[in-house]
Amino acid sequence: MRKRTDRWRAAAACVALCGVLTACGQKEMAQDLKEPEITAEASEGENGGESGKETEIAIENGSKEQQAAGTRETDPSGAGENGYRIIREQTFEANLNPLGKVTFVSYEPEAGENSTADARFELKDGDRTVAVLDGIYKDNNREKERFQKVEAVSFPDYNSDGFNDIIIICSYLPMSGTEAGRSEVRIYSGSESGAFTLEKGLSEAADSALAEKTVQSVLGFLGAGKKNEAPAGWKQAYIDYLQAQDGEEWVGYQLIYLNDDDIPELVKIGNSEAVGCMIAAYAGGSVVDNQLNRLYFSYIEKGNLLCNSEGNMDSYYDLVYTMTDGQLSPVASGYYGAKDNSKLEFDENGDVVYQYEWNGTLMSREEYSQALNAVYDTSKARDGYAWEQYLSREQAIQKISEMQQ
Repeated sequence: MRKRTDRWRAAAACVALCGVLTACGQKEMAQDLKEPEITAEASEGENGGESGKETEIAIENGSKEQQAAGTRETDPSGAGENGYRIIREQTFEANLNPLGKVTFVSYEPEAGENSTADARFELKDGDRTVAVLDGIYKDNNREKERFQKVEAVSFPDYNSDGFNDIIIICSYLPMSGTEAGRSEVRIYSGSESGAFTLEKGLSEAADSALAEKTVQSVLGFLGAGKKNEAPAGWKQAYIDYLQAQDGEEWVGYQLIYLNDDDIPELVKIGNSEAVGCMIAAYAGGSVVDNQLNRLYFSYIEKGNLLCNSEGNMDSYYDLVYTMTDGQLSPVASGYYGAKDNSKLEFDENGDVVYQYEWNGTLMSREEYSQALNAVYDTSKARDGYAWEQYLSREQAIQKISEMQQ
């Protein structure tokens, strides 16, 4: 009997010891599961005013910030609901004006649930959902591609209105075929009410303009690379102007410096001699169009002189212009060609005999050349563009967005 009692006592002691060890293990596991917090504090503006606050977080895959990111308000297992799961590496706390401290939560569709479902994004205050960001598509489903990952998230005040905005970059893979995946930009503007509006047109413009999509390149496109610095008026005016152009009528674009200011002129290159070239200039807060004859012209950089030299069928011209308040004004004009191109005359060298006229005065070929160079030094001139070396509309937008203010 005593031996049996001793065995019971020994068994009870073992059970008690196991309970103590299990409790310790649970405490350590709970400590391991608790993730460090990432909190973005809004920095004060130069004058300490609320309108100067700006929070910028750029969390990109593979960074140390991602590996540590997490929130106490979300399930550490990453489990979500309704066919979605939390993306822990893109879920973190941030201080946003005017909402204050909130948790930005990223969701991805559960594997095998819905292959066309897109990512979802919410802002939470504890267990309360503060905002649900609109998706690109109303039903948040994509037809020909599937969500891959969230590449980056940032909370700048890109429009300098004192309220944080949101930039999200996601990547997608095609549902079929061998095409490579692509990245997509989403831009949400914040407001005084704490609501966020998807700027779909602006997002699409950034997608078209940027070859490499990062938070910095998007901010460069938006002209918000410097804190509290609004985009220069001429840059936004040119970007808006370019976005409205007919992609078939204009085959390319070029930026030139015709006059001596720091704002370039925009050259539009037509798809035919009939369409010709157009010089667009920023003046008085808007873009002014100047139509040239046919396609060829040259200019003297920073010299404020442009020469439209063109013609056909033995009838040619040199039209010299200067620019004032965005408008091209004629300085001088010369014309040369055959009197009757149906009855051409040739000199002893076999060249066609032309008549030359400068500002309405007939003269020899040599005198014409001297008169032209007296007004427009052809030795300093450069071509307006090189054929097939011009910029596409998207490249022109990107180049303008990356230029200094």
